[in-house]
Amino acid sequence: MRKRRPFIVGVILAATAGLTITPWAVSASSHREAPLISEDPVADNTDLYAFVSPDATGTVTLVADYVPFEQPAGGPNFYRFGDDVLYQFHVDNVGDGRSHVTFDLRFTTTTVNSQTFLYNTGPISYDAVHNRYLNWNRPQTYTLTMHTDEGDGGTVLGSGLLTPPDVVGSASTGNAAHYHALAQAAVHTLNTPQGDVTVWAGQRDDPFFADLGGIFDLLNLPPFGTAGHDYLAGLNTQSIVLRVPKAMLHSENANDNVVGVWASASRHKVTVLEKGSKDESGPWVQVSRLGNPLVNEVITDFATKDLFNGSKPQDDKQFLDRFTTPELAALIHALIDPQTPTTNRQDLVAVLLTGLPGLNKSALANPTLADELRLNMSIAPSSADPNAVNRLGVLGGQLDGWPNGRRLADDVVDIAVQAVAGATDGVSIPSVVGDGVNANDVPFQAHFPYLADPHMP
Repeated sequence: MRKRRPFIVGVILAATAGLTITPWAVSASSHREAPLISEDPVADNTDLYAFVSPDATGTVTLVADYVPFEQPAGGPNFYRFGDDVLYQFHVDNVGDGRSHVTFDLRFTTTTVNSQTFLYNTGPISYDAVHNRYLNWNRPQTYTLTMHTDEGDGGTVLGSGLLTPPDVVGSASTGNAAHYHALAQAAVHTLNTPQGDVTVWAGQRDDPFFADLGGIFDLLNLPPFGTAGHDYLAGLNTQSIVLRVPKAMLHSENANDNVVGVWASASRHKVTVLEKGSKDESGPWVQVSRLGNPLVNEVITDFATKDLFNGSKPQDDKQFLDRFTTPELAALIHALIDPQTPTTNRQDLVAVLLTGLPGLNKSALANPTLADELRLNMSIAPSSADPNAVNRLGVLGGQLDGWPNGRRLADDVVDIAVQAVAGATDGVSIPSVVGDGVNANDVPFQAHFPYLADPHMP
């Protein structure tokens, strides 16, 4: 049996050797993952999830989070989606790295009374008769459009869809039960020929969990078996939750149940700033994208991070050497486990770029190398409990959970570390590998939109 040095020993050795360590346990989320997007939080796609809905197994739920590290007391201009940002879910149901089903979301914010600094002019309530929120001074709505081919005009599935207000405090948005009712009023069911589409967009608890403080402090993490500190606890994010019938995502090949998903954010190419105003025009330019957790955090480097965010999955072959010879694996090999393979990592290519054979690899004979969150829609959820923690994913023999899709409770930090350390290449990895944070700080909901309500100030 191989003996393993705990994280702290590796850190000490690296420090005494004068090495600078890439924060390898952060391989799970995209909070401020690249220089340019870290300066544009409203377009920063922090996490992506895709799973067969536990309470509606004929559907798939897609979740994309934007705007990292939202403090609950974020007034007077509370957090919102960008009216000047194009938010998209992309679905590759062929295996060629291109989007064959695309969902666009465009947001519009209005100001009811511009002669006040107040976000709300009284306690916020919901008027069911007129489908509106009362006393909310900065309401935001959105349009959801579906494209079945890149460049087509698209089909508007819903417009004027309400987002709920951010949580402000007990005087403005009431107690937890009152706010929950406000948020649920923004759940929209849209009828389509292929079945109902359910959509919700607004503020949620950030579902990602990790010891970010220890990770970025030269891997100053607790020893194995000791609980870490969740630095995302108590923070919120802006979430888009979309539940669609599986039939809507299928390709013409009905026998291929695998879809590859990624989310993106785009801005207009030209921005003109005047006194007190901003105008954007020109074609859309992608500024952020996210498929698998890990890739633009520790697979790419500073020379390619911004390029990666602006490129398409179909062109990911240009980054192949960073997947087959990842710097992260070399650090693990040097500091923690000399049996970690460092070159020709075809196992990581399968996990991140093609899918695992027999599980979530496309039926296409030679699928395009593309960073997509691949989900086999034919595999039923292993649990109806959205809080069932999964620390091993398919690496531990489980059929659902990352890298086969990604559920809210998947401990992708631990799973990703094991993958890079060689778990899919025949290297035995102890189940305790990880950052010591194994679950979200608050429970997820059993029903749509699944993510927990946001934290109150």
